[in-house]
Amino acid sequence: MNKKLRVWYVGRMLSDKSTYIDVKNIEEAKLVINAFIERDLNDDRITDNAMGLQVFENNEWSEYYNSKGDDIDELMK
Repeated sequence: MNKKLRVWYVGRMLSDKSTYIDVKNIEEAKLVINAFIERDLNDDRITDNAMGLQVFENNEWSEYYNSKGDDIDELMK
């Protein structure tokens, strides 16, 4: 895949800014997302969060979907 990918993450959604981490491929994105999940599960200060995977296409970032229409949540299963 030649497209640019990045994982986005927001912890404590009302107070934190988004964090973006560039990844090389879907497998690396899964590792990063799992690391965020693991960290948040062990941090009592995190009461809510959101994360996903974006792709850079047509000069803008948008949510990633594969050719079957699956997003990163589906691919994590």
